[in-house]
Amino acid sequence: MKRSAAQYAVLSRLLDEALGLEESARAQWLAQLPDTYSAEIPVLDAMLMRNRAAAARRLANLELALSSSARGVRALCTLHAANAAPAG
Repeated sequence: MKRSAAQYAVLSRLLDEALGLEESARAQWLAQLPDTYSAEIPVLDAMLMRNRAAAARRLANLELALSSSARGVRALCTLHAANAAPAG
């Protein structure tokens, strides 16, 4: 679907607002958006889902790089994984 510059401006503003929230608060924020944004909600949800997936890949790649970079780093990675919040 082709969007206008005005639609992209609205999406950009809403996305900035969503990304400023904690991950756990974003779904509730989306659900509470006024009906005037009903066309933008599915687009925002998809964008935020891609952001979550990309963040999870970056974290996994970082942990892999750290665990293979030095002998003492593996303990750091294990500690981080044990303390990480469950993905939502």
